[in-house]
Amino acid sequence: MGHKMDANGETAALKKRKREPKDVAPLTPKRQRSKSQSKPKNGTPKDATEPKDKPTPASTAPVQPAAGDLVPTESSALLEARESSSTWKVSNPMGGRMLDIDPIFSPDERHLVITYNTSIQVYGTNDSLLVRRIPLPVTRWESGKESTTAYIVASALSKTAPEYVWVACSDGRVWHINWTTGEGAETPHTIEAKKILDMTVEAVEFSKSTQDVLFVLQKLTKASGQIVAYNSEALSTKNGKLVHTYHESPQMLRTAAGGRLIVAAARETVQIGLRTKKARSFNDLEFRFHSFGVADLITSLDIRALTRRNKDGSVEIESANLALGCSHGAIFEYTDILSKLPKVGATPATPSKAGYIHPRKHHWHRRAVHSVKYSEDGNYLVSGGAETVLVLWQLDTGHRDFLPHLSATIENIVVSPRGSSYALHLDDNSAMILSTAEMKPTMYVSGIQSLVLGDRHSKEFLVRREKSSGEISTPLVAASNPTNPAQIFLCVGSGQQAATVGDEVSTPLLQVFDTASFQGVSKHAIARTNATEANITTQGVPIIEPRVTKLAFSHDGKWLASVDEWEPPESDVVPFLTGSKTVEEACRERREIYLKFWEVGSEDTPPQLVSRITEAHHTDKPETIFDVASDPTSSRFASIGNDGVVRFWTSKLRKRDGLAATGPEGQQLRAWTCSRAVALPVCGQDDALEDSTNEDSRSGAIAFSEDGSVLFAAYGAPSEAAVVAIDTETGTLRDIVSGMFRGEVRAIKSLGSCLLMLSDDLTVYDIVADELLYSFSLKETSEAAKRLTQLAVNYTSRTFALVAPIPTNDQRLRRGAKSELLVFSVEDGEPQMVHTFPQLITSVLPAAGSSGFVLVDSAAQIWSVTEGAEQGPLLQPLVDTNMDGDVPEAEAAPMDLAVVEDEGDASDAEMQDADREDEDMEDLDIHPAVVAPQRLAEIFNAAPAFAMPPIEDIFYQVAGLFSAKPLQAQN
Repeated sequence: MGHKMDANGETAALKKRKREPKDVAPLTPKRQRSKSQSKPKNGTPKDATEPKDKPTPASTAPVQPAAGDLVPTESSALLEARESSSTWKVSNPMGGRMLDIDPIFSPDERHLVITYNTSIQVYGTNDSLLVRRIPLPVTRWESGKESTTAYIVASALSKTAPEYVWVACSDGRVWHINWTTGEGAETPHTIEAKKILDMTVEAVEFSKSTQDVLFVLQKLTKASGQIVAYNSEALSTKNGKLVHTYHESPQMLRTAAGGRLIVAAARETVQIGLRTKKARSFNDLEFRFHSFGVADLITSLDIRALTRRNKDGSVEIESANLALGCSHGAIFEYTDILSKLPKVGATPATPSKAGYIHPRKHHWHRRAVHSVKYSEDGNYLVSGGAETVLVLWQLDTGHRDFLPHLSATIENIVVSPRGSSYALHLDDNSAMILSTAEMKPTMYVSGIQSLVLGDRHSKEFLVRREKSSGEISTPLVAASNPTNPAQIFLCVGSGQQAATVGDEVSTPLLQVFDTASFQGVSKHAIARTNATEANITTQGVPIIEPRVTKLAFSHDGKWLASVDEWEPPESDVVPFLTGSKTVEEACRERREIYLKFWEVGSEDTPPQLVSRITEAHHTDKPETIFDVASDPTSSRFASIGNDGVVRFWTSKLRKRDGLAATGPEGQQLRAWTCSRAVALPVCGQDDALEDSTNEDSRSGAIAFSEDGSVLFAAYGAPSEAAVVAIDTETGTLRDIVSGMFRGEVRAIKSLGSCLLMLSDDLTVYDIVADELLYSFSLKETSEAAKRLTQLAVNYTSRTFALVAPIPTNDQRLRRGAKSELLVFSVEDGEPQMVHTFPQLITSVLPAAGSSGFVLVDSAAQIWSVTEGAEQGPLLQPLVDTNMDGDVPEAEAAPMDLAVVEDEGDASDAEMQDADREDEDMEDLDIHPAVVAPQRLAEIFNAAPAFAMPPIEDIFYQVAGLFSAKPLQAQN
């Protein structure tokens, strides 16, 4: 299963807690329950208005070890063998992060090939559906351990065989993949290179053939690189042709004109190489290089070369235009750049320096130009960056056109082969195709838009602005839709760069992701956003948006509760400092914390805001809301805040002038209010509420019992938190249990009669029997890792899952961090499954309507964990069912809707009827039907086989999904 254990047979994330007399905590010795004693599945705590009499922490009474308190006696080998035979299975990862690499159009523009961090994915441009996913073994493993951490740096379409793509990895591997079948993904070529930085492909004409030649930019040192050419034979022998070596910081590489022109960019230098003679063979490739300086740091470039064929059959470059996008927003255009280079003085070994060449400057972007491209006819430049605006520059007149308000930073722009559309890759893990005529989207693909740990820094980091920590410090806030198990709701930001400004994280958007079609369905704002290109202040500081901290569905899926917080930057509150008040205190006083209730409609309508509660928990200032929980039996929510109060929230009819208010369609409107507030006792610190120095150290969590009769609330200072059982009908305190937490309260869950409590320990406590079943201590790790330790409960399988980052020497959770998953049953103190993931797990959710779990990692991938008896995997997009949708060319041809087999025997009336039918059908806007797999599952899985309806009824239900409703006849 890939788990790791230490010398004592303990997992990397947990170790059995060895209880010494001094570690007894304020708990009485726990009783051992006999094996024959049955445990109620949904017990109710005993009535008690006073805390149970617990010994003080100084008690040294002898303690009988409880279940789960002993060190496992099994050896590591036996434990691994037991876990390998577990019925729990982990699926292959699906999805991923779109890389900062230009998407690839197929020559016929029917498909778009997008490069992800671990795969190549092919989408149909007419319906935006995934046609094929080709996984790539990017991470190398030796003896079960990760040996190298590599990443994909470039991909390009083959110029001689358009059904193939070339993919280069940073560690020297190069794949030649047939994107129509997926062949070649397991057999890469290997280049002897320290590190590959970039790669391009050109069809080079030799005397006897035309071959694909790869021009690879390789890193020598931090401030030097070399360009090496490879054909298929050179890849097999690992002996490439050295083209050029230069001593500037290598950055990117572009080629044009069939490999006759090479452009390499360093930080502030451009190297241009021209082929000196006609190459009769691969070994005859020889270039003469020139270099010149640029007034800014280069972030993007494009080259457009025009060629002509001479009478003797040779090809010559007629002119070449170069466009450079820079880090401070300028675009430098060099028209006919070759005429401005020195004619002599350069040798293949020693490039000549052209000095500074004065370009034509275009400047509208305020930050780095992430991508710049020439249009197909060369009359326009198309650029994009962090302003989320696509800019079209008319080169002759200098006129600019804008397409504003895109969803995130524009990372890549690609012009289609025919020049009829643009493909855009955005920073929020989405891609779209825009028609050049109307600038309207014709295709849109969206993946998981959560924060990721990237392989390469953004182009924004070339200039020191707001620094980013480059780590994930908080879990991904997510929830499963109870009414649609295929949908998960995730709180995301407006792209990676907009979501991470310094140490702050902004996640004001709610993404609805469908795991069946494996695409984002929609995205809505549930907190204040800044939907404009003016996303920085006059001082050049990015505007920080709020972040959503909690998300919870009602049991019927009709209501959604969310909590969002916003705190002003420290630089904004400095003018308001008075007396001895610190900057941190001034920021906390001006925090905005909102509890919002949303009505969830159909899939086509966004959630509607019903009530916004300002300062739902407050003292003399807004207080943090620690947790929000949903009643499993009614449409009721509960919240707990730093003020030490639990509030119950219910809906009631909204009234206006004493009458029930109704909506535009006559529906009754409702509003959410606090129906009851219960103050919690603070155990172990009588004056804690008045002690302002301890306010920020408190933590809390809540959970309803399965029957909704009791709310369990954990609250208090580190290692002093107590669990209070509150009667949900009367609000009275029925029980208080202390000493269950070591460190901050991370989570509390209820499963049957057991409480699952997570802090620095994982504790399972039977509240009915007043018995500690077992507990584990988490390995010592950093505070960031503790915050990402998560707990999820699946009530269908009566199991719970714990996810914890694997401890490392690095105190921050950066790229390369891993997580471990443990699946438990309350009946057994040993995990049923232990699995190590190669990425950091940022969220774990119970699979709605199933016995497994769904996990999201730091590479924007989704994993499903299921039991072996589960009917099919939880996540199975269309591409994984071998229903690619590929049709042979003969079958793909459009069929005639009316065919007359024998024209000679057909009557005039029949011909007229056929012609009239053809005319009627031509008026219809016919599109291929797109049916989500879950719709078919609803039909075929509606009942067991013996209770299924007649096959004729099933046929009509399926046919109804694929057939459109008939158009009404017009009078």
